[in-house]
Amino acid sequence: MKRLNLLLGIFIGLTILSCSSDDDNQNQTKSNFTLNGTEYSIPNGFILSAFDGTNNSRHAIYLINGIIINNEWYGVACDYSNDLTQGIIFNITSSSVTELANGTYNYELMTTEPSLNETNIVTNIVVENNCVISSNDINENQITSGSLTVERTNNIYTLNFTFETNDFGTVSGSYVGELQLTQDLSD
Repeated sequence: MKRLNLLLGIFIGLTILSCSSDDDNQNQTKSNFTLNGTEYSIPNGFILSAFDGTNNSRHAIYLINGIIINNEWYGVACDYSNDLTQGIIFNITSSSVTELANGTYNYELMTTEPSLNETNIVTNIVVENNCVISSNDINENQITSGSLTVERTNNIYTLNFTFETNDFGTVSGSYVGELQLTQDLSD
């Protein structure tokens, strides 16, 4: 009887652990974007912010599969890990002077109103000695419309985006995670 109870206890314990593991895997959200049917991973997020106090706040968000090496940005393309191969860069004018506010930002190039001012979708990045030497870019010349939705709970951001392009169809994706603060010292 003791062996039966022990086996039953082990079986119940393994069942609970198995269910817990499945739940954990279901709660993990992939951070990626899809371009021409190919999925690209963007697990790392960085935010560069410039607060001018009068025209809202401006933010650059980098969602990349590598890292920005320095937490101080000097506006050069030599601050990346050598394993960087893809990413998306958003330039946003927020509706808040002090932070990147929750909401939907529509793609509008020629405005100072809160919006998604520019976007650059980059694949096939080649980095040598921490400098980007080549890449395939989709920028404002190719993007016809789009939007970015920002939701923030504590330090976790959920970013959902979709863009229509002239030659590449729809580009869409999402990012869930922290945005590492990087100080902009490029002025």
